[in-house]
Amino acid sequence: MKPLRWNFTLPELQARLDHLSEGALFAISARDYERLFGTNDVAAARLRNFARGHACVANHSTDAILFRKKLTQPDDSFQLREQQDEAEDSP
Repeated sequence: MKPLRWNFTLPELQARLDHLSEGALFAISARDYERLFGTNDVAAARLRNFARGHACVANHSTDAILFRKKLTQPDDSFQLREQQDEAEDSP
């Protein structure tokens, strides 16, 4: 397990999550999670809201919490443009 990093702060975690590219992962140790968010039932909701606020999804593993930056899905206009392009290209 990673050692507890006393200098690792919530603002540092915020900055790291904000600078992730889409689909990228960032992990913190379970001990860091407990120190930053707590260990009670409210901690999971805090973590979920925190991750969502930084456009991430948080997943628990045995020894760490993994943050993944959400991938943006194309909207319907993307599909319409693709169909129009195909129609224009056909003879």
